[in-house]
Amino acid sequence: MPDQVKDYLIRGSDMLSARPGFQLVGRETELTKICGMLMRRHASNVLLVGPGGVGCSSICHGLQAAKEDATLPFDIISKRLFWLDTDGLFSSGVHATISKAFTRLRRTLVRSADSVLIIDDIRDFIDAARNNGTTHLINAIMRDVHNGQYQSILEARDEDLEVVLKSHSNMREIFTMMDVREPSSEALREIATQGAKSLVAHHRIPISDAAIDTAIQLTSKYVLSDMSLSRAQPERTLNLLDRALTAYRQRYHGEPPQLESIRLALEASPEDTVLQAEHAKAYEAWRVKLDQLSSLHDAQKSGEELLLALEDELTLEQERQSEKPSEPEERTSFSAKLGQSGFGSKEEVRINAEIRRATYAIKDNATAFTNMAAEINAGLELTAQAVTDEFSAISGIPADKLNQDARLKLLNLDTILKERVYGQDHAVDKLVGAVMMAHVGLKEPDKPQGSFMFCGPSGVGKTEIAKALSLALKDSEKAMLRFDMSEYMEKHAMAKLIGAPPGYEGYEAGGILTNSVRRHPHSIILFDEVEKAHPDVFNVFLQVLDDGRLTDNRGLTVSFAECVILMTTNIGQAHFLNDEFGYDEAMAATIDDLEETFRPEFLNRFNGRQNIIGFNSLPLELIEKIAERELSKVNQRIANSGSAVSIQMDKENIAAVCLDRYNPVHGARGIPGFFASKVYPQIARKLLSEPDKVDRLIVTYSQGANGGQVELTSDAA
Repeated sequence: MPDQVKDYLIRGSDMLSARPGFQLVGRETELTKICGMLMRRHASNVLLVGPGGVGCSSICHGLQAAKEDATLPFDIISKRLFWLDTDGLFSSGVHATISKAFTRLRRTLVRSADSVLIIDDIRDFIDAARNNGTTHLINAIMRDVHNGQYQSILEARDEDLEVVLKSHSNMREIFTMMDVREPSSEALREIATQGAKSLVAHHRIPISDAAIDTAIQLTSKYVLSDMSLSRAQPERTLNLLDRALTAYRQRYHGEPPQLESIRLALEASPEDTVLQAEHAKAYEAWRVKLDQLSSLHDAQKSGEELLLALEDELTLEQERQSEKPSEPEERTSFSAKLGQSGFGSKEEVRINAEIRRATYAIKDNATAFTNMAAEINAGLELTAQAVTDEFSAISGIPADKLNQDARLKLLNLDTILKERVYGQDHAVDKLVGAVMMAHVGLKEPDKPQGSFMFCGPSGVGKTEIAKALSLALKDSEKAMLRFDMSEYMEKHAMAKLIGAPPGYEGYEAGGILTNSVRRHPHSIILFDEVEKAHPDVFNVFLQVLDDGRLTDNRGLTVSFAECVILMTTNIGQAHFLNDEFGYDEAMAATIDDLEETFRPEFLNRFNGRQNIIGFNSLPLELIEKIAERELSKVNQRIANSGSAVSIQMDKENIAAVCLDRYNPVHGARGIPGFFASKVYPQIARKLLSEPDKVDRLIVTYSQGANGGQVELTSDAA
């Protein structure tokens, strides 16, 4: 029985041999750290923690591979790494069998000098030990590493950290936690390029550099709910490349690019006899290649099945020979020597000869298959457009949006925001300036991309500008992380942001804010009505705005360096509604009010108060533009539902509604509310009662009791 099966330990050399061509790149810093931890006198065991897909296992494989590097300290080169086969250890489900196997593997570890036990998912080990009534195994490992019998490296996901820490009271004392984060952009490019080599070997189709860059850009910008694309980098990038290659193969193995170009030309000129003949010839040649490849595949399958049958036949023959009546000792010894020399019964000799012939035939057929596959794949290459198309199919985001040049999008960002947020050009300009600075590397490295506080009346665009920025940069308003600070008015509210203290319910879950940013490091974060938060919450804000990072209750550090942080407050609205004040006077009075509510060090975190921006009240002509936009939204919704009906309201009626209904205290919010309560119900009733008789609905408004009267006039289809 192989050694690694007997004791459920996989030697480091065997682990690497199962991953030919493995090379750790982009993780030199992490490798240096883990080497230093293993060389310590105390707490020399490592707990690797990171989100799923970040590469904890690859770092351990890289440690094994690095042992070939003569420049490493001898203390590391002399380490003997053993991976635990957790599933094999607990596969029997029998307490006695598991304990016996564990005793055997423990003996191997203790007898091997400088041995290191690696458990690649410690949560699985803990759960399996508890489910099989063998929790003493956890205590045994902890006792051994504490006494220096061997060392250990444990791997855990973020969400499992607290379960791991609670599994033994000495875990924090014996193990040093190493937080593995997503690689930097340069390291990610290096890792993706290296990982793409294994994908090329599997799919037999090369990947262009532009395709790798596109996969990195898309998976860094968007984190989808799809299982394979919700994990951490670099796995998101490699999973997208894998899926794009699969879709690319499915498409072009049905119709290669050369044949596709002829077909498209033929569709444009269907009467062209030369193109017809060329298409027929190319199609026939392509079908012949596919038939040859299919024949080779079938032959390979048949050959492998034959080989298995012959091996089974040989096993049965050997069993029959062993069951024959005993022979004299000398003859038995001679027969054994014959068997060891490759001889045996006539039947065994025949079967062995057939096995050799089948093995050679399978090898030759595999070579022919590989050559034919290479011939079919000649000229194919995964392109950036193919990656974009696959990501569009997964995410539902149109490919033309994904293809937009990021540089041009940033240059046009101010125009995009001003088309949606009216009358606040000064705020848009400052916000866009900060975003541009961050993207060209001019911002301070450890601070957020931008930190802004928006002050002023309700309904003038403070929240709207955050939504517009999210839509412009992330192609979705839902990509924004929004926190309504009215939910954080109690003292214990801070626990919801960074996690509950030890011993409290929900401690292992972490905090809403820290978990969200750890999963989505490139986020736009909106803290709405920040003045309503409990004063203790501002201690969290101070660290985020100044250091650009937070440490949650579990000890995991979260970086906000790639985030845009926006805060809104209604403080100062009276000053912006005062007709006697200009912007500068209103802003000065608002700052005085802010100083009465917030501590000076908090206000100074907004770029020395330069990023505290007041929002003006909206004049009536801008309210009319908002009302027109509201009607456009409704028409778009109706069109998306498949109806040909349109809603129209002339400028005079829109002006009458705004004059009658607009209140500067409530801002623009009252206008959409008026349409939702007074106009849309009548439209819905009309569409339901006469679904086939309405082509256009004309809305008119007249002042009167109960807030004015709305009338609908329909044009027949």
